[in-house]
Amino acid sequence: MKKIIENLPETFLGKKGILVIIKDKPAYEIEEEIEELTALSKTLGIQIIEKFYVNLQHINPATYIGKGKLEEIKNFIQKTKVSFLIFEKDLSPVQQRNIEEILNLKVIDRTELILYIFGEHAHSKEGKIQVELAQLNYLLPRLTGHGIALSRLGGGLGTRGPGEMKLEVYKRRIKNRIHILKEKIKDIEKHREVLRKSRELFPTASLLGYTNVGKSSLLNALSSSNLYVADKLFSTLDPATRGVYLGDNKICLVSDTVGLLKNIPHHLIEAFKSTIEEVKYSDLIICVYDISKSNLEKQKETITEVLKILEIENKPKIELFNKIDLIPKEELEILKNRYPEFIFVSAVTKEGIDELKKYLKEILYGSKVI
Repeated sequence: MKKIIENLPETFLGKKGILVIIKDKPAYEIEEEIEELTALSKTLGIQIIEKFYVNLQHINPATYIGKGKLEEIKNFIQKTKVSFLIFEKDLSPVQQRNIEEILNLKVIDRTELILYIFGEHAHSKEGKIQVELAQLNYLLPRLTGHGIALSRLGGGLGTRGPGEMKLEVYKRRIKNRIHILKEKIKDIEKHREVLRKSRELFPTASLLGYTNVGKSSLLNALSSSNLYVADKLFSTLDPATRGVYLGDNKICLVSDTVGLLKNIPHHLIEAFKSTIEEVKYSDLIICVYDISKSNLEKQKETITEVLKILEIENKPKIELFNKIDLIPKEELEILKNRYPEFIFVSAVTKEGIDELKKYLKEILYGSKVI
């Protein structure tokens, strides 16, 4: 995919970064946030070597955090080879630019970090269109000439004349490109509608869950297919639907969806709406959770939030714990007693997969009410 900004890093692999964490939540939530940001960074190949915690009484409109903490970070950077500062919160364009100028270091906020990962993991034409739209919507308010090689802007698109500023030209090009991409997404939605009609012979289910909970592995286990699987966040951006044989000559279609994150910006959800909306048209939602993680409540809250955004909170759904092979048997038994309504599976060892298929057959073809 063509890079939007010409001086973006060619690769993150092997680079070192530091995290800035705002202490505005309980300690266990801060640890979950650190784990998530570290995993996001690792997905790009960035090694986190230090974390800076900030107690914040109020947000500084110019730099988000105070001068004292920025000075502490600057001293550390001067003594250590660091390529990136990764900020836990989303920054305004002004805050991001000011921090970069003070530290003389590339600053990446949470949304930008996710967008870089999206850019690396989108492979289909559809996925690339959605990623580019999300990136341009993020970039547009940040166009101030800072960090953008405006002098390299070439011809090819009309301008108002030689007196027009290059920045204005760039903004207009981006707005035009956003309009084109939105029209392409409308075409994608029409194509999806045609595909949905062609699948009406079979009942459908969609996998929905946090990123890296094993949805692609689960779809592989159900359908004996060979979707790309990686221990990385957002390894699946391109949607996939597979036929699943349930026994007794019964077949259903199961769709994978893009992974979710807590507090993922709504404009990112909007950009991927044509993909996530597969859930909206399914007969059943399979909510998938990673049983080996401690952030179960965060996973559940995120799914609930997305279902509300899509206005399908009341659609039939089942809840499923994946990765049971990663926890001790004693702990598994405790969780089975605590969550009797959940299905417990391992996409890797295939334990529980036959039970899941039986359950799907009962719901989609039988009289089981949920």
